[in-house]
Amino acid sequence: MTTSKQGTGCPDISVVVPVFNAACHLLATLRTVQQQTFSNWELIAVDDGSTDASADLLAEQARSDSRIRVLRQSNAGVSIARNRGVSACRAPLIAFLDADDLWHPDKLLAHVERHRVDVGMGVSFARVEFLTPAGRATGLVASHPKQPLRPADLLCENPTTTTSNWVLRREVFEAVGGFVEGMSYSEDLEWLLRVACDGRWRIEPIDRVLTYYRTSTGGLSSSLEKMEQGWLRLIGEARRYAPELVEAHFAAAQAVHLRYLTRRSLRLRGDPAQGVDFLVRALRSDAPRLLREPRRTAPTALAVLGRLLVHRARGLLPSPFSSAPLPHAEPPTRPSAVSRPDLPAPLVSVVMPLYNSAATVRASLESVLAQTYPNLEILVVDDGSTDDGPALCRSYDDLRLRIVQQKNRGLAGARNTGIRECCGSIVAFLDSDDLWLPEKIERHVEHLLTRPEVGVSYSCSAFIDAAGQPLGIFQTPALHHITPELILCRNPISNGSCVVLRREVLDGIRFEANLYGTPESYWFDDSFRQSEDIECWIRIALQTRWQIEGIGEALTLYRVTSGGLSANIEKQFASWQRVLDKTATYAPDFIARHGRRARGYQLRYLARRAIQERQPRVGVRLAHQAIATYPRLLLEEPFRTLITLAAGYLGLLLPAFLYSLLERFMMRVTGAMQRLRIGARARRLPDGRSGNGA
Repeated sequence: MTTSKQGTGCPDISVVVPVFNAACHLLATLRTVQQQTFSNWELIAVDDGSTDASADLLAEQARSDSRIRVLRQSNAGVSIARNRGVSACRAPLIAFLDADDLWHPDKLLAHVERHRVDVGMGVSFARVEFLTPAGRATGLVASHPKQPLRPADLLCENPTTTTSNWVLRREVFEAVGGFVEGMSYSEDLEWLLRVACDGRWRIEPIDRVLTYYRTSTGGLSSSLEKMEQGWLRLIGEARRYAPELVEAHFAAAQAVHLRYLTRRSLRLRGDPAQGVDFLVRALRSDAPRLLREPRRTAPTALAVLGRLLVHRARGLLPSPFSSAPLPHAEPPTRPSAVSRPDLPAPLVSVVMPLYNSAATVRASLESVLAQTYPNLEILVVDDGSTDDGPALCRSYDDLRLRIVQQKNRGLAGARNTGIRECCGSIVAFLDSDDLWLPEKIERHVEHLLTRPEVGVSYSCSAFIDAAGQPLGIFQTPALHHITPELILCRNPISNGSCVVLRREVLDGIRFEANLYGTPESYWFDDSFRQSEDIECWIRIALQTRWQIEGIGEALTLYRVTSGGLSANIEKQFASWQRVLDKTATYAPDFIARHGRRARGYQLRYLARRAIQERQPRVGVRLAHQAIATYPRLLLEEPFRTLITLAAGYLGLLLPAFLYSLLERFMMRVTGAMQRLRIGARARRLPDGRSGNGA
């Protein structure tokens, strides 16, 4: 068969692509369609209320390729998006493609040829190879049936793996109806089950790898329960049109589905107890069914039980036969959401960039190992160190610790590498000279579990000196109602070591680039060597719907080092100005409204830093520049602005010893006031209720 030519009238096949905040992978996905050897296709992209750059990318592609059409709707979920895309199709064949998956160049040609010669085949699907989150081939190919699918095959697992693997006749979709609206899990399996139960068409395999499925390490561990709920919804739907099928196969189907969830929990390195629970329930449902497949059941059981025993042996989890508290943790003085039996204990990935920090990394790493929250993995990213820091890290014998080495890419590049490698549904960052209090992660996990609308959780910070001794002063930023404007002007998140966030948040701002010779996923912008954190927080605030909220406890110890700042003032301000310039490319109105105010606040911040570094002349100049840039500083924050000016002039006029005495006195007064403020905040829960919560 020769390749069809573009422009022959009605397309032979319509490709439906639902899109929601997929800008980081979208171009690669669209390109994989444009590179098909079969060219007589149309593509209907349904933008499901994206808040990132997806809409602009789709519009640009539609302008350059007449075969691409774009539909837009408020966010309604993938099922409604696919249904709407099908309603706009013109071709007799339909293919689905998720916005982060890829196809072999012969994908459409192979399917079209099969459907042309076999009119009884209603749905065809090929073999699927798994990709890493960065899009690299893993060599792992999903198991693949040899025969047409039967209804019973579709009650437990999806033999087709993903809708990106399907090509179907439009008449089939019209006959059985669309995807069930409101279903976010197992909606594809339920649709296939309807086709199989109808009986008029076959669902046939093609024994060739034609689809590439991008896996994701983020968000799935917190979704395992939702996946089970979605499967139960499928069973409920099936009872309406195939009650006898459900009655005959429910126990076996449930056993296989729970075994599948057990394997998913292993891949995610989540709470081992959760995986054991899935496995025990699977055996209770239908042990003979599982034992008939020893090559799948036995390795799954050994892996999940072995992982649980390893964790117990290392004291990372309490025994189910004991009510003893967690290792290194005092008995809790208040109810903790982390220990609630109805909430899973998510895996937290701690990413620690390391570059020539041998003097401080041991203390930083030990502050992570001493955390009261046990379900951690620790990724130390050696960013081309030339000192003994990496060797010090390797000296720790802890299964939770991994060391990743790379050529120097800077702080942003090291964090990005850690994100690529991590497996947790929650990610925390710790610089290799800062420290955490032992309850740091436990407090943040509790915060995120009890506040599902919050995506980014951060804490107050206490300052320590180069030797690790407390300075008695704190960062006490705003904790609630964090807007993009507030981040731009005041950056309440303060420092990268105080942040703990959901992996789903990072996936919402992920983008693809080729900076080092290979296309990779990025979250922080590697081109920034300073201000990379605030640039990332602003993108989160502007491009996602997640709330950002703080905890009123000083859980992070932020190390202050002296020297070198005055020489870098211009570089710091230039790097911060780049944040404004980049933000203006995707949010010009936002920068037009708030850019001048933000420059004033940033100049005042740099003035205070210069004064702290015993550079009062630089500080006074910057303070005046801040007021000239944004005169309303004197109205909005008169006390802080005038104190900055006064400190600068006193530094110029007073003898050094007298100024030092005055500075120490003011630090003690400021620290006492800050401790009172932190104490008051710590007695309130995030929603404003009084109590001992964070």
